[in-house]
Amino acid sequence: MSSSARGAATTTYRHGTLPGAVPVLGHLPALARDPARFLARLHEYGDLVEVRLGTYRLAVPCHPELLRQVYADDRTFDKGGPIYERFREILGNGLPTCAHADHRRQRRMLQPEFRPERLAAYAAVMSREAALLAGSWRHGEVVDVFPACYRFTLRVVTRTLLGTEVPDALAERLQHAFETAFAGALRKLWMLPAGPGYRTAVRTLRRTVADLVREHRAHGPGRTDLLAGLVAARDEDGSTLSDAELHDQVVAMLLAGTETTASQLSWTLRLLMTHPEALAAVQAEIDAVLADGRPARWEDLPRLPRTARVLTEALRLHPPGWVLLRTCTRETDLGGRVLPRGSQVLLSPYVAHHNPRIFADPAVFDPDRWLPERAAALPRWGFAGFANGPRQCLGADYARAEAAIALATVLARWHPAPVAGRRADDRPVRLTTVLRPQRLRLRPLARGTAPAG
Repeated sequence: MSSSARGAATTTYRHGTLPGAVPVLGHLPALARDPARFLARLHEYGDLVEVRLGTYRLAVPCHPELLRQVYADDRTFDKGGPIYERFREILGNGLPTCAHADHRRQRRMLQPEFRPERLAAYAAVMSREAALLAGSWRHGEVVDVFPACYRFTLRVVTRTLLGTEVPDALAERLQHAFETAFAGALRKLWMLPAGPGYRTAVRTLRRTVADLVREHRAHGPGRTDLLAGLVAARDEDGSTLSDAELHDQVVAMLLAGTETTASQLSWTLRLLMTHPEALAAVQAEIDAVLADGRPARWEDLPRLPRTARVLTEALRLHPPGWVLLRTCTRETDLGGRVLPRGSQVLLSPYVAHHNPRIFADPAVFDPDRWLPERAAALPRWGFAGFANGPRQCLGADYARAEAAIALATVLARWHPAPVAGRRADDRPVRLTTVLRPQRLRLRPLARGTAPAG
């Protein structure tokens, strides 16, 4: 037995049950009312806490060692069960939702499209789109931040994935369809009516993706975008991705490549507007690197460490993927509690990121906690901005590059100022797949006209 295993075996973990469950609905009303507050306090009730969401009882690990056990063992703690089946109605059996039996094959086939040389090519698209984003703003005119960031990320993912551009009208239709479909899936999960727009939204998503893939194929061979790489991909046995698998991967990438990064950028701008010293420091770094006023590029990223730390800290405070669900494929011991086969485990990056036993002063925006010497002291399994273990997001480096290029390009040109007389709504949208701000507006001021400090 390894030393880490011996340490885990001799640790006594605190078990707890979250109080306040109501009949039938359990803790769902509290979660729906204020998800951030609900999740941030779970660690107070133990290292392994039971919550009730509707008729489901879920075990929530809050201790780094228990997080390690679940993240690392994706065979025992697999994706599946009744909760995931709801989301497979929308996402199909793509990389984010597939079970362990399919995951290794899918990941092997997709991995080559995320090599550094491919990321450098994608980054050229990110730079062009970031320049268009920054160029679309006007001095003093109010910007609705999340929709602007969403249009940017969707244009990037469709150009890198499909080699095509998406009109704003289609971007808005896709965003609305994703939001409506996932809201309906969550309502069905808690045994509530999905709502009249649910089926229409699912059909819209699938029809739109089918049209995009069909248009892609019609352009013939010789393409160099991500989907072309997936079409040509071969597994070890020579097999290829079927049309259904290609469709599911495109749907998953459209979701993972849009809302998550758009949310991260939105929260980052919000945090910088309320922390002027951090904003001044990151803009000084950006000015030194982008002295000629050009958009940020792939080769600039190693010279933007403060920008990266700001983005990582925003990801810690407001992780877009706020809950990750797992199902026990066999009876197993988790922290001294025996979980029967079929038990549901809820991994929440939000819970871990706001646990003071993992991150000191977790509510404080402190980008320097990610300085190498400080980050080295953090628990290995405490941070999960892109999940963790074998199921860590394949596109994590893609997302990091995209967020850094966009933020640096925008802040090189604009000073984000709050809208006078309006208070930004820090509360996340309730019960959606991504915890994004309900409403966030800013007033871009041209650099040189912005107030100091």
